[in-house]
Amino acid sequence: ISPFIDNLPGKKDTTHFSTENASGSTSQATNVIEALEAESSLLLVDEDTSATNFMIRDGRMQQLIAPEKEPITPFSNKVKSLYEDYSVSTILIVGGSGDYFDVADQVLMMDEYHLKDVTEEAKEIANTDGYKREIDGDQSFGVLSHRIPLTDSFSKKGKEKRFKAKGLHSIMYGHEPINLTGLEQLVDDSQTNAITVMLDYFRRHGINNQNSIIQATNEMYHLIEHEGLEALSHFNGHPGNLALPRKQEFIGTLNRYRGLKVK
Repeated sequence: ISPFIDNLPGKKDTTHFSTENASGSTSQATNVIEALEAESSLLLVDEDTSATNFMIRDGRMQQLIAPEKEPITPFSNKVKSLYEDYSVSTILIVGGSGDYFDVADQVLMMDEYHLKDVTEEAKEIANTDGYKREIDGDQSFGVLSHRIPLTDSFSKKGKEKRFKAKGLHSIMYGHEPINLTGLEQLVDDSQTNAITVMLDYFRRHGINNQNSIIQATNEMYHLIEHEGLEALSHFNGHPGNLALPRKQEFIGTLNRYRGLKVK
């Protein structure tokens, strides 16, 4: 998460970061980095459900806290370089901060339920000296690392090694739950059923301690594209209750499995 968070107390390394008690800003930084690792090309961000200190740092706060004492580089400083360096676009819904006027390519406003293009007005406001905000820190986005899953991530034996879907938002690995509530793009139980089959295939064939998560996932999706979901199933043919999720939801499930070990 080092593109967003660095200079933590105790000089904790944010290039290999793990915690059982993540803050809102740390959680959001992790979600963004995981989405980028899963090769997402567009981020949809709602200001209402975001961590404020992750999203912005206004001019007054910049004057009070020196950059070298602030561990968070806000998303407003990185959103432009994210597009320029990695061709990842962002659609951001805001109502409380104009800091994104500086870096936005287009600004649309809802006016009594009518959509208006106010890009010119927003840029004019952003260029007014009284509203200018300093852009501190490195102007590049930073390096995206690719984690390699390890075989001992799935070490359960016997019946405990089975994956079982429990409705739309939960999968059991033995007696260990994987909570998928945050994966809002899952809309049907058949997608969760498919993820359980994919996890079992991934456990048996996808991990070799060499391929990254995205490499192993792309290989599995390549197999599905050419042979169908039944290629992953233990059944003789398609069981009929599977629907293919996006690879972002599959990788999101891996990331929510607390036993995942990577290098």
